[in-house]
Amino acid sequence: MKLLPKSKPKNYWFTPRFGNIIKLTPLFLIPFTMQVSAAESATKTSESEKTATTKIAAGRTTPKLSLIQKQISGKVLDETGNTVPGANIVVKGTNVSTQTDFNGAFVLNVPANATKLVVSFIGMESQEVTIGNAPITIILKESGQSLDEVVVVGYGTQKKSKITGSVSKLDNKVLETGTRSNPASALAGTIPGLRVQQASGRPGAVASIVLRGGTNYDGSGSPLVMVDGFLRDSFSEVNPDDIASIEVLKDASATAIYGARANNGVILITTKKGKAGVSNITVSTKLGINTLNIPFEFLNAKDYLNWSRKAIQTSGSYDPSRLSQLNSTGPFGTGNLYKDGSGNILDGNKTSSAVWSPMFRNSTNEELLGQGWQTMIDPVKTNGAGFYDINGTNKEIIFKDFNYKNYALRPQGITKDINVSMTGGNEKGSYYAGIGSYDEEGLPINTFYKRLTFVLNGDYKIKSWLTSTSGLNFATAKWRDAQTNGEGNYLTRSLGAPPTMRGMNANGDLLVGRDYQDGNPLVNDAKFVVKNQTDKFTISQAFKADILDNLSFRAGANWFYNEGFFESFNKDFLQSPGNTNKTRSSSASFDRQFSQTYNGTLNFNTDFLGKHHVDAMIGTEYYDFYRNGLSASGSGAPSDDFMDLQYTSADKDKRSIDTYHISQRILSFFSRVTYDYDDKYLATFTVRRDGYSKLLNNRWGNFPGVSVGWNMHKENFLSGSKVINTMKLRASYGQNGNVSDNLIGPYQLQGSYGGGKYDGIVGYQATGLPFPDLLWERSATYEFGLETRLFNRLDLTLAYYDRQTKDKISSFSLPATSGLTSITTNLGNMQNRGFEAELNYRVIKNTDFSLDFNANAAYNVNKILKLPNNGLENNRVGGSQVYDKNGNLIWVGGLQEGQDPNSAYAYVAEGIIRTPAELDAYALTLRDLIGAKVLVHPTVFNAMTPAQKALHYPIALGDVKWKDVNGDGIINSYDREYMGRTVPKVTGGFGFQAKYKGFSFSSRFDYALGHVQYDGPKSWFLSNAQGTFNTTTDVFNTWSPENPNAKYPTYYWADQLFKNNTTRTSSMFYNKADYIAFREISLAYSLPADLLSKMSIEGIKLTLTGQNLGYLSKSTLFTPEKTDQGINVTGGYPLPRTVIFGVQIIL
Repeated sequence: MKLLPKSKPKNYWFTPRFGNIIKLTPLFLIPFTMQVSAAESATKTSESEKTATTKIAAGRTTPKLSLIQKQISGKVLDETGNTVPGANIVVKGTNVSTQTDFNGAFVLNVPANATKLVVSFIGMESQEVTIGNAPITIILKESGQSLDEVVVVGYGTQKKSKITGSVSKLDNKVLETGTRSNPASALAGTIPGLRVQQASGRPGAVASIVLRGGTNYDGSGSPLVMVDGFLRDSFSEVNPDDIASIEVLKDASATAIYGARANNGVILITTKKGKAGVSNITVSTKLGINTLNIPFEFLNAKDYLNWSRKAIQTSGSYDPSRLSQLNSTGPFGTGNLYKDGSGNILDGNKTSSAVWSPMFRNSTNEELLGQGWQTMIDPVKTNGAGFYDINGTNKEIIFKDFNYKNYALRPQGITKDINVSMTGGNEKGSYYAGIGSYDEEGLPINTFYKRLTFVLNGDYKIKSWLTSTSGLNFATAKWRDAQTNGEGNYLTRSLGAPPTMRGMNANGDLLVGRDYQDGNPLVNDAKFVVKNQTDKFTISQAFKADILDNLSFRAGANWFYNEGFFESFNKDFLQSPGNTNKTRSSSASFDRQFSQTYNGTLNFNTDFLGKHHVDAMIGTEYYDFYRNGLSASGSGAPSDDFMDLQYTSADKDKRSIDTYHISQRILSFFSRVTYDYDDKYLATFTVRRDGYSKLLNNRWGNFPGVSVGWNMHKENFLSGSKVINTMKLRASYGQNGNVSDNLIGPYQLQGSYGGGKYDGIVGYQATGLPFPDLLWERSATYEFGLETRLFNRLDLTLAYYDRQTKDKISSFSLPATSGLTSITTNLGNMQNRGFEAELNYRVIKNTDFSLDFNANAAYNVNKILKLPNNGLENNRVGGSQVYDKNGNLIWVGGLQEGQDPNSAYAYVAEGIIRTPAELDAYALTLRDLIGAKVLVHPTVFNAMTPAQKALHYPIALGDVKWKDVNGDGIINSYDREYMGRTVPKVTGGFGFQAKYKGFSFSSRFDYALGHVQYDGPKSWFLSNAQGTFNTTTDVFNTWSPENPNAKYPTYYWADQLFKNNTTRTSSMFYNKADYIAFREISLAYSLPADLLSKMSIEGIKLTLTGQNLGYLSKSTLFTPEKTDQGINVTGGYPLPRTVIFGVQIIL
């Protein structure tokens, strides 16, 4: 073994893993170092510099500032006497400025010759006040609107009053409460038309986000995520505490500026920046306690034995061979052993006969009663040998109860979220720095997600005409998920394993149970070594040159480095009783992504002919993405002590290795022109031209957008209205493209080849057909909107949109005779159409108390407009036939012109057969073809020959009455009916905010309406589909002679082998999935300013928050938020309920 290398140790900072970072670092450090040092020394400006008049481009001059300064102070209040934190205080005619602190107070050094201050705040009227010698108190009045609010749009910002596209902005107060590994969940119910599905409670999970029904046939499609103007692959590892604003661009006129990648909308995240005149340090810490809401209530061992043995008896009446399980070795069989023939206690980790506890009580095993074992009377009659015998006796069974939850889950998970940030600045430069630590324990044992982030943003005015802006963002994350089973099965199948497992052997060692996946996870979890880590490093640098007063040029660059290292090693583990897995499998993979974005924009604005104003921007952008990686695996390490791949066996087929390289580029040219006349009549024109390397013969695409607006409140006929304070009508049209990675790969259109070996010879074959003529997937959207403020307290926004996506990129199935299964092609047109509404209402506001209410709603339906002509009805692709209400066969499902692709069809359960009369009325002339065998009336069955009986089962009391849709006496696949949509029609949210003196209360709810869910797990458990697994307490409500009015049919062992009462997809397990989510309720208290000022503290806030508290819904799945086109929704990881204690201190 080589303990020390002979070669010189490597300097890892200059290996390929870090080389790119080292090469890029000077590009960032030079301007940023200059900014920080200059910002610190900006107050040390020479006397001549302060008193001189500086000549700059085009004859412009900077104002003279007096060397002599004086200090002023004051406080900014609203009309009710509440303080206004964050108000802007500017010395008129200069760049000298500050902001009010947490308590609305400010202190500012101003030139001695300064006479006026300009005080402003979003949503309030700006005021000019005279500077005096005494402290100043400024009272700002509400402007009746928030139209002067600045909103981030593509490659710039705009005043809300001049925006003519559809842009929504997240209320930043949402980000201040709760704990989140990423900001995606904060968007739930806050933006109309934006559906946020939080279908996984796994630590670090990113919510699924869909805007306006998506552009994919299944209702999916993720918006483009931009952080500080540059592409980010997702929300993961973005610290919500570092976010200044989140805007959502929704219509095509707003998103057209992003062209090729904006088909599903754009989400713009802007991180915090420093502000002149503001200097503070903020410390925020939150502690969350997470508890899991397990959606299933499983049976204890006694009830499990009772129902399982009776189910075997029921199924055995149709197939007697199944009755042998009653006295065999198994979870409910009585053939298990306590001791061997020599009197030695058996070990359940070594022999399967000692895993399960049920045995008929005897003198040998009854000593276990003193060790926590229990007894019960067998519900099934057996003879002396333990075989089923109708004339036998009900013997006493001894057993033990085992609860998997006690070993598979933590009782609570702890989340720690700590953030420290600092900000400062003056008229020359500013900075923001923040570091954050997030540590969340998962509820499954040994699971976690840890994230460490660092952000540093700075800007500096190098010259009066040149400004530098730099940014650095680093995030590293580590995590471990459940190992013994997948997320979907861990909280269903694993926890639903048979509860009659003995738990421990005589030595006190935990038993693995059935096997390592469906047994006790604590036995093997530590044997699976997993190390996952990603490092994301972003550097951005931009320069803005003010060429003229109204002409500027901005050049920017962004380098995003995303690296992941994933390693795993399986130590020797007990795979099943008596079977130790010693393969010692080891694997490692390394993935590196490096993207570069360079853009430049020329901005021009001018006023002409009095009231006409134009802003124009023209720009270009180059995006380059390169990804490469290495993966390797092996097995056969000499011991559990060595997980390095070099120690795996070199034998044939024991090792594998692979590398990959991916590259793609986009070159873009874009322009935007906005026009307004007297802030009254508005228009915006946008165009972008993209060239994408993924496409071959059609690489270039043009994406125009146009929108117009009318600020009606500026007209004379509304200027004096006491009802309508503001009103803007807008309309827009635009186009976007889509060639995202989930549609086509970087080289997919060139065709693909796979390699393999046959008889030791390497060969290659075509695995994918080339398609060089693929077109852009292109969406065109029309939108009409209204924005208004009424009675100076109610804000209302309405929008109607119609989006048509043409040349859909999709997979087209090919005949098996072609040798290939599918080809990627342009497959049809699709429409999204909907309506959105948003309301904000100031209910009460006075000196001590305020109450606000907000709500939003969005309605959306999808429809396929056109598919390639294939000669079939509706040019369908896939689908199946059902009877309509007139008894005619129609095609449903799959993809069809004129239909919603997100529809569910199922057999209709009309009830349970409860009496012989009902049985005769339902089944006397019926043939049910959907059972494991043909189901017929008992009289018909009894009249059959033995050969015929082998192909049939008799229908019995307790079976389901199925709807015969066309009344032909046959139940077949055509007898299915429409259940509903599998994606919601209506989504939205609402909330309340209240303040009373130092206390504040907020609540947030979101909802989805108009969709159904199929409860696959309930069907699986009630079908006893696996045969030996536990079931839920729903079994108490199954039919039996003693419970004739039950909700569910007879409980069979392995129903799919008999009647398919509960296994077939039916209305019995389709539920309305409408829900209201109690997303967040928060109570906060801010300590009095007078008390804190004595300690030189700007503010202290204490918070108590409840997050993901539950749902109001008829859904019976682990979450009502999970949707699927069919019956594929199985188990999952529910969102944990979280109680959060928080403290924020501002110094």
